[in-house]
Amino acid sequence: MASSSLDPFRLAFTEPSWDDLRIFLAVVAHGSMNSAAKALGQSQPTVARRIKVLEETLGISLFQRGPNNLDLTEVGQAVYEATAPMGDAAAIVSRTAAAYRPDPDAPVRITATASVTLFLSLHSAALHEAASPVEIAYIPTRQRLDLASGEADIGLRMRSLPEGTDDLVARKIGQIAFAMYARTENPKAVIAPPEDPTLSRQAAYVAEFAQGRTIAARIGDMPIRYQAAKAGLGAAFLPCWLGDSDPDLIQVVKPEGDLIEDVFLVMHRRSRNRPNVTRVANALAALFKQNQKALVGG
Repeated sequence: MASSSLDPFRLAFTEPSWDDLRIFLAVVAHGSMNSAAKALGQSQPTVARRIKVLEETLGISLFQRGPNNLDLTEVGQAVYEATAPMGDAAAIVSRTAAAYRPDPDAPVRITATASVTLFLSLHSAALHEAASPVEIAYIPTRQRLDLASGEADIGLRMRSLPEGTDDLVARKIGQIAFAMYARTENPKAVIAPPEDPTLSRQAAYVAEFAQGRTIAARIGDMPIRYQAAKAGLGAAFLPCWLGDSDPDLIQVVKPEGDLIEDVFLVMHRRSRNRPNVTRVANALAALFKQNQKALVGG
């Protein structure tokens, strides 16, 4: 009986292997087979042979080979765009697996905004002593890293938690107040955040404060905004623990209502079984409790 062109047994022989696709992604990422071979810990002839096998399996040419470089063909670019998510997914799988079998000596990674991380850095010696001998890694970012897939171990987050977080455990460890600070009591200019005021409570507050004043600059990074305010550029929205501690700055408005944010310490459920993570979490909670008066502008 003649075999159909859609026969699954025949198609199985034309499907590329993940190993070959992984090598293909490495060649694209590193720009050459030699560099990819070094990154993969393989020989250049092996990488070249696997790329050739992949091209023969797919029945296409993935690269245009120049004297000193490799360029993706049109179909090679299409294959890359289809394959890249597989590489991302494989990385997530590796991180997730590692999160369930963590190295007990691995650093405990804390993710927080730049302003919160700056506060932690000022008390890093106390945190180190309280959590010793655990090593702490700080990850300042406004993005919410995925605790479930192991991108971080502890998240310090403001306001309420998003929905769909059944696997996360959170506890409120304190509050942080914000206010407008400037070199003078009646600043004529404002340093505004870049966000759309309709999408951010803080940006909306600054936009209202800025009415009748000049927008001197838009700066999203809080430490840079702080330095600009110190330099006299204009009034800036800053955490009270920072603005109140600087003798060069004056608190122009008092923090109240939406200018006071709850701070939550968030972990994945499985992290509660890791002594090192629990040790750092307890040290963080104690730090916020000890500094609560300064954090709320008291």
